[in-house]
Amino acid sequence: MTRMFVNTKVRMQKAIEARIGDREAGQGMLEYIGILVVAALLIVAVLAAFDVFDPEAIADTQIGDIDEALQNARD
Repeated sequence: MTRMFVNTKVRMQKAIEARIGDREAGQGMLEYIGILVVAALLIVAVLAAFDVFDPEAIADTQIGDIDEALQNARD
């Protein structure tokens, strides 16, 4: 009698696993993306801590370069 219950349980588990499929598909890529995001945040934090990362100065430089290029194009 116990064997019958065990066999039924095993069959049910196999049927559920077959229906659900592999739930870990794509999990590795998601973990790598998470690692890249954390690494990028750490790099920005370190640069900000050493005052190397100044977004305002970078934006001003880029805007100045664009303005200069537009002035040269008009002339």
